[in-house]
Amino acid sequence: MSNLRRRNTSLILAGICFGTTGTAQALGPKGVSPLAVGSARLLVGSLLLFLFHRSATKSLAKISRQDLWLSAIGVALYQITFFSAVKNTGVAIGTVTALGSAPALTGLVAYLINREKPTRRWFLATVITTVGIIVLSTSKGLTDFNFRGFLLAIGAGASYSIFAVASKRALTSGVSITDAMFRIFTLGAILSVPLLFVGNMHWIVTPKGLMMIAWLGLVPTALAYMAYAYGLEKVRASTASTLILAEPATATLLAAIVLGEAINTGGWTGIVIVIIGLIYLSL
Repeated sequence: MSNLRRRNTSLILAGICFGTTGTAQALGPKGVSPLAVGSARLLVGSLLLFLFHRSATKSLAKISRQDLWLSAIGVALYQITFFSAVKNTGVAIGTVTALGSAPALTGLVAYLINREKPTRRWFLATVITTVGIIVLSTSKGLTDFNFRGFLLAIGAGASYSIFAVASKRALTSGVSITDAMFRIFTLGAILSVPLLFVGNMHWIVTPKGLMMIAWLGLVPTALAYMAYAYGLEKVRASTASTLILAEPATATLLAAIVLGEAINTGGWTGIVIVIIGLIYLSL
């Protein structure tokens, strides 16, 4: 397998890990503030990334202050908007909208900040996957459309885009993967600490609460972002944003299998279209 193919595969695997986020939140304690969940996820994830960082080879290059703050702000805002969107719209629609908007937004941000021009293959793959996302998100009709949740999901996509472009620039400058992710998520966790105290905090010490935060910190944060950074290091930010569209497809499948949400023919069609777009781009 070529180096580029490994990077693309790593991004798709990161997207699959990301796709478990909404289901983990849904299986957690009821009545928990999504803001507190996002903050707790960052705290546990940054701790695990610190352990990865301690065991990795240190790089001489240091992440710039601008890239660090932009990435950390993007990460912190993503937690606030994404978990709130999922709570308002449901796992499938919230995830699909947030990540479905990310490729186009990342392409725009990458061009505005780095003058990175999208490739023709990225454009075609993004069109294909976006069509799949639209089919998937509208497969159950728009009767229960939640506008507030939709705007929060778009905000999550925009926050992710800022993180993707800034962290890509940091990795390109020679900063190691573990160093960049550890510093970005630690600062993001610090920025989000006040949100941890929103609402009643007793849920943190319950078995369901501990399991939810442990999963969110390990799988869709520490492991996923390490895999994501490995792929992002040699892949365009806009391309990476399209490849991780494995997330909404994964989230929809988990919502059906684990949470019992039904997937109709339109939903399956949307998933297949997304997979076709991912395969086309990864090749």
